Amino acid sequence: MKKTGFIAGISFLAGAIFFALTFGFIQKSGDNQVLKPAVVHAETLNTQGNNFAPLVKKVRPAVVKVISESIMQRRSIFGDPFFDRFFNSPTRREKVSGVGSGFLISKDGYIITNNHVVKDAIKVTIITVDEKKYVAKIIGTDPKTDLALIKIKGKDFPFIELGDSFKSEVGEWVLAIGNPFNQDLTVTAGIISAKGRHQIGAADYENYIQTDAAINRGNSGGPLINMRGKVIGINSVIIAPSGGNVGIGFAIPSNMAKKVISDLKTKGRVIRGWLGVSIQEFTKKEAQQFDYPVSGLLIAKVEKNSPAARAGLKRNDFIIKLNGKRVRNGNDLRIKIADSNPGDAIRLTIYRGDKKLDVKVKVGEAPDTLKFRTEGSESKTIDLGMVLTENSRSLAREYELRTSSGIVVLKVSRIAKANGIKPFDVILGVNRTEITSVNQFRRILSKKEPGSFVFLYINRSGQESYLKFNIPE
Repeated sequence: MKKTGFIAGISFLAGAIFFALTFGFIQKSGDNQVLKPAVVHAETLNTQGNNFAPLVKKVRPAVVKVISESIMQRRSIFGDPFFDRFFNSPTRREKVSGVGSGFLISKDGYIITNNHVVKDAIKVTIITVDEKKYVAKIIGTDPKTDLALIKIKGKDFPFIELGDSFKSEVGEWVLAIGNPFNQDLTVTAGIISAKGRHQIGAADYENYIQTDAAINRGNSGGPLINMRGKVIGINSVIIAPSGGNVGIGFAIPSNMAKKVISDLKTKGRVIRGWLGVSIQEFTKKEAQQFDYPVSGLLIAKVEKNSPAARAGLKRNDFIIKLNGKRVRNGNDLRIKIADSNPGDAIRLTIYRGDKKLDVKVKVGEAPDTLKFRTEGSESKTIDLGMVLTENSRSLAREYELRTSSGIVVLKVSRIAKANGIKPFDVILGVNRTEITSVNQFRRILSKKEPGSFVFLYINRSGQESYLKFNIPE
């Protein structure tokens, strides 16, 4: 009995091997789209089963290595951060280099990478696949999505098109290309493991594509390629308990990147839509406690003078659809609103009590982008190493600040870092003077002699204290 089963198993295995050898590598082929020398935009590349070489050959020239250089201030007498700070050890400036990846998206030299790859960089160097070096200019960065747009001078560069990540499906083949662990361009293959991943904690706006294609340190900013030779994601995050790849990597969807890159290219910053509501997710069972028949999003609060308030939305309204399509969760709604342009009209389907209503809302501009716009007109007579904005209740709530007074540090460069300033510190005063605006703060510090110092009264995560700030020379 066992012997018969064994022989049958061998026969089945032999048949399977014969089938695989005969038919396994036969793929229904289509006409390959003609590729121009400077662009990769194949509709379907014939990969001949699992042979990805033709696809890699086409897209690889557009992938680049990104080397960023930044300056860090280090205290060095004791070699221990606590004792060095406690005894106010002198600092020394050190040049720090980091390596990431990127890819060209136009023949005139625009490159997409991650914000964290070029953050605080004083110099960015690009190395192409043919080992040519270029110094890149940072066009704009968006920490909220961890994307950055940089540019090199030249023409007729090979580039890759951004595809439609909405059409990508779980289970389809993808390739990740980048420079892991400072190794030159490396290609790995896998599948899309999941879509719509959020709550990873790597960015404010998260809607990641998850893949098991090997992604490691240095892959950040590189492309995730589908079998049509299009970029459907920008490799950004990994879960790596051991420090290396464990088959769980995340890429920013290309459709999210399109708006960010367009705004950075044309405006230098990202403009996002805004409703002005606080929401809470409810399952169908939880919604029944409010007599609502389906799952959805309960409006817990409506901001005064917000687009939602002007449209007549109220607390306890229950959102189920946006423009006729079901809203999956709070993150889904937040991203779709953020991707809207201020002035766009949207339609929310809601339950209000036992009534089902359609409410039209004119999307506004997110308060933080409105505030950031004013920063460009501020005096630049002194470089404080900080991007600042007036505080507000909405800003304090969005960034979980413990106060709505003073001015908020949105971003820091080396000067502010050397003085111990961190992003989202709230500056409440200079010496004994209360601070209420960015203009006031700049005026006070511009009157100080270079090389002198002041004490900034700051709120950091609810703790208030004075911080010595040296005026740059």
